Amino acid sequence: MSHYRRVVWAIACAVVISAGACGEGAEAASATPSVESEFPAGDPAVGTSSGEMRTIEANAARVAAGRELFQGSCVSCHGDEGEGRVGIGPALNSESFLAAASDGYLTRTIYLGRAGTTMPAWGAGFGREGVENIVAYMRSWRDIEPVRLDDAPARGDAEAGAVVFREICAACHGNSGAGYQETANGTGIGRAAFLAETSNGYLRHIIANGKTNTPMKPFGRPAAIAVANLTNDEIENVITHLRASAW
Repeated sequence: MSHYRRVVWAIACAVVISAGACGEGAEAASATPSVESEFPAGDPAVGTSSGEMRTIEANAARVAAGRELFQGSCVSCHGDEGEGRVGIGPALNSESFLAAASDGYLTRTIYLGRAGTTMPAWGAGFGREGVENIVAYMRSWRDIEPVRLDDAPARGDAEAGAVVFREICAACHGNSGAGYQETANGTGIGRAAFLAETSNGYLRHIIANGKTNTPMKPFGRPAAIAVANLTNDEIENVITHLRASAW
């Protein structure tokens, strides 16, 4: 690759809002890998038990291999150790996020990308083993046990949730939930592609407990530093609104 192409590629990487591969082999990642071959039926995408939440062995070899891939491909968007870059890529090195995000959820996001955003599918470039190594490296940041998630169907009132979202959530996430593309403060949470891969349990946990090490503070009533002291019913309403208005 010429010096000119390297410079252009580096600039392009700076605006990717994802765990993207920006290197010699990144061109190969433009093709979406086969979901059926890499994620056969029954693969847990979210998980509610400890066994489902943690499916990848984070041994020393995997962590080292994942660190090399992350340092070579992901830091321009997510920071040297997953601290994130506001307006570019979300923080990954967060206690509450890592506790609620299953290995399957992280693997699918990196491998398949996120439709409608600048997060491409990188499975073709890294393969499943490489993607899982990145997840193993992410787990090495913090020794955190998985939380037990309540993945019951959303049972709220969409119209009431729209009011709460507009009054509280839109300032950071945008009126349509487009995130960085609409505001400079929060990530995108309104797209169908995001919500299709994200469980109600994960949403409940993050809304109530916040995303530590980020501006996303707790909103649930039991939290000592809750921003809005939302009741469980109000949180259900917000989730129901997000599901009903996904785009």
